[in-house]
Amino acid sequence: MTDPQPINPSPDVAKILDDLARAHRILEMEGHGDMSMGHLSFRDPQGRGIWLKRGNLGFEEVTETDFILIDFDGEILEGTGLRHLEWPLHTELMLARPDINVVGHSHPFNSIIFAATGQKLGAYSNEGVWFEETGVPHFTLTSNLVDTTDLGKAHAQAMGTSDAVFLRNHGASFVGASVRDATLCGIFLEKAAKMQVAIASTGWKYQAPDHQEILTKRTDIYPDRARNNFWWYFNRKLAVLEGRTPDPM
Repeated sequence: MTDPQPINPSPDVAKILDDLARAHRILEMEGHGDMSMGHLSFRDPQGRGIWLKRGNLGFEEVTETDFILIDFDGEILEGTGLRHLEWPLHTELMLARPDINVVGHSHPFNSIIFAATGQKLGAYSNEGVWFEETGVPHFTLTSNLVDTTDLGKAHAQAMGTSDAVFLRNHGASFVGASVRDATLCGIFLEKAAKMQVAIASTGWKYQAPDHQEILTKRTDIYPDRARNNFWWYFNRKLAVLEGRTPDPM
């Protein structure tokens, strides 16, 4: 591997890329790692395209310098290093969803079970509550890489207005308006999937609360102040794992 050329983001973008790097490492810690596969991206605030994790790195290895800036046609504008083949997954979601600024794609174990079986994710735990309003649809056009603009468009269409989508026999994608929200979405998706797989394996009868109660729970459990609290909790947990002093909140 050759050393990447340094990137030169603005101070505001540099701060976000630092958060995005930690988001990769937090997601590794929470069960999303898969060798050097998987990637997160951030919408460039100047409208030039997206900042995407460079290839050949595991989630746990990503630092704030490990990103490339690509335009919506996939051309590298800043930085060097391998451009992930699935860059259209990110660019087409960003084009289709002006409400989001961060896209994640990974291969968490329990989410792949849902992706392979076509099961519907339910709100059987507090984490599942996150997804009640729009659900988690399934992208079934291919189980292979989302590595063309046509597949990227189809993947975005399958997700619709949801916060996440399962990719058949492949993995999951998840989004958010911020690094914080996309990271929590990815974590809660895998936790909800793990809970449902465990419940189903018991053979016992189980049920979710009614729809309106679940929507009320989402408002109660995930207000902005709570999301900040959860984000900083995972940052502190990561700092302890890495032997660092946690950053001040």
